[in-house]
Amino acid sequence: MQQNRKLSEYKKLYRLYEAGTVFTAFDTETTGLRPIDSTIIEIGAIKFDKNGEISQWSSLFNPGTSIPLQISQITHITNQMIDGKPAISELLPDFLTFLGDSVIVAHNAQFDIDFLNSECARNGIKRTNNSFIDTLQFSRAVFPNLPHHRLDFLADYFNIDKGSSHRALDDARTCMNLFKKCMYPDGESGQQFLF
Repeated sequence: MQQNRKLSEYKKLYRLYEAGTVFTAFDTETTGLRPIDSTIIEIGAIKFDKNGEISQWSSLFNPGTSIPLQISQITHITNQMIDGKPAISELLPDFLTFLGDSVIVAHNAQFDIDFLNSECARNGIKRTNNSFIDTLQFSRAVFPNLPHHRLDFLADYFNIDKGSSHRALDDARTCMNLFKKCMYPDGESGQQFLF
């Protein structure tokens, strides 16, 4: 079984970015914390390169069960919102096509990738093996003296517009902008971060 490969050599990451590599910032909202007994109820993704946003992909999914109250309180996704929405199995191939061979960017990336690959396995679809960058780890490397590295905290600290936190597309956009901040801590015209 092929594994997703984490990109943690940041000099290489910088070279990839400057060479025009396509990245996809993505986020999932789920019915719980464990892929073994929880499912994805929303995916949001933004494909981008060094020149800016290329395209976006977003959908709610009906998990076939009620969304737990505590999840609705965090995400503001209600059972009424998913009523009549497709099952993830209907749109997962389309999302994987959108993802293509781009480099995945996510905050606490292993969580989202594990959920995505679990959904692939449940639906008899080949799992993704895209390389990925975890902005949680990236931000810790670039900004080690900050007291927290949660996405909400970093967005507030760097004045990144969060939109609606804990909604997948807005969190994906926040993650994309955090990735760019980590690439160029002093702004795109300033010095890039290199070890």
